[in-house]
Amino acid sequence: EALDADAVVLAVPAPQAARLLAAELPAAAADLAEIEYASMALMTFAFRAGEAALPQGSGFLVPPVDGRTVKAATFAGRKWRWIAEQEPGLQIVRTSVGRHREEEMLGRDDAELLDLARRDLRTATGVAAEPVDAHVTRWDQGLPQYPVGHLARVARVRDQVAGARGLAVCGAAYDGVGIPACVASATEAARQVLAPRPEGDPASGSSGHAGE
Repeated sequence: EALDADAVVLAVPAPQAARLLAAELPAAAADLAEIEYASMALMTFAFRAGEAALPQGSGFLVPPVDGRTVKAATFAGRKWRWIAEQEPGLQIVRTSVGRHREEEMLGRDDAELLDLARRDLRTATGVAAEPVDAHVTRWDQGLPQYPVGHLARVARVRDQVAGARGLAVCGAAYDGVGIPACVASATEAARQVLAPRPEGDPASGSSGHAGE
């Protein structure tokens, strides 16, 4: 299906953006196709507050050299006050597994991931209590990677996209995976496509058929 539009913002992962731009902007598409992604799983636990004496801080990171399954943990009630206010009798702890090119652990079932995460959490914090609830969330190919040279790659993509009138890109693949970074990326993309072009601007118009 072909749709005509005054402006298009590609708010999709890099591989999908690469496919959409391959015909019109092949150089940008080639750069986007080089962006790699990692998969991960989140194991979230709810402990009774009186049974889970967590250490100071809002969580911890685990370097690969430590050889642990868990790569990070967040003490959610300390990081986001509204969680503590909503569930004052609980300690909510979120752990994550899955590193770039080290994702074989994600092939395990949910029960095993929860057991492994609890083991590492107990080692790191001393919390040995039984959780009152636990949940696994899987994100397949959800984390774009930012190796050396990523900023230059993003700059090249945006320079080429800027040459197509009414076209912009945004999302986690460019400036960061956090919600604030994604919102800022989307805001800037909207600003770009809405900004008036100087009279006589040579930039070619977008055909509106990128998704044809």
